[in-house]
Amino acid sequence: MLSIDDLVLTAQPLQKPLHSILSFSSSFSPLSHALPLRATRRINLFHVSASAQTQSPPPASPSTAVTVDTPQNDEEEEFSRTRLIAQNIPWTCTAQDIRSLFEKYGTVLDVELSMHNKTRNRGLAFISMGSPEEALAALSNLESYELEGRAIKVNYANPQKKKPSSPIQHKPVTPYNLFIANLPYQARAKDLREFFSSGNCNVVSAEVIFHENPRRSSGYGFVSFGSKEEADTALSSFQGQMFMGRPLQLLVVEDL
Repeated sequence: MLSIDDLVLTAQPLQKPLHSILSFSSSFSPLSHALPLRATRRINLFHVSASAQTQSPPPASPSTAVTVDTPQNDEEEEFSRTRLIAQNIPWTCTAQDIRSLFEKYGTVLDVELSMHNKTRNRGLAFISMGSPEEALAALSNLESYELEGRAIKVNYANPQKKKPSSPIQHKPVTPYNLFIANLPYQARAKDLREFFSSGNCNVVSAEVIFHENPRRSSGYGFVSFGSKEEADTALSSFQGQMFMGRPLQLLVVEDL
């Protein structure tokens, strides 16, 4: 099983293989919040604070809706040493809370907090730092940092061969979700559902994440399964599989 400490997700195309399993504790931590499975998920939001230009995903407005449709530019950098992903964020944290924490180690250009709804986040945030040195300092100091009683997990938001901290393996828990990275820009939720259903798995729901203003694909999404066994099967069967011309990068998600 993979752990997201080796993996990094980004709104950009991911070209290198991922090496571990994400937990939204999100598989970063054994702590998790139960998120009920449903045939259709709620629309998710990205609360974005700040907007300075970076080499990662395009700047988003203060609140970016998560929906389906629209491609994004294919010319973005393959790996960013300034963009981080933080997991197992407490439900009540805001983008400003995350910014304040990471600003202790350098300039924070942008924060995107993935939202389950308008009042509860998914436990996942993307942080763009001002320089590779500042990003490394934040990563080194905040990995396993306890925030409001939760040990957050921090890593680069793109895959890299070596990571500052040791890989951590976690088992997936209910709901049985996979985080799908390196999606083609033209991919839609129905495409994801059909693709993963081909593996004889019970796909409960599928979604692709989009930014607004301008509206463009983030290059990743979520697929939910009916059981742990189906999620594990999909993880092993579809990891690295070509989907509409791109090798998929899969991570187990423990929804908060």
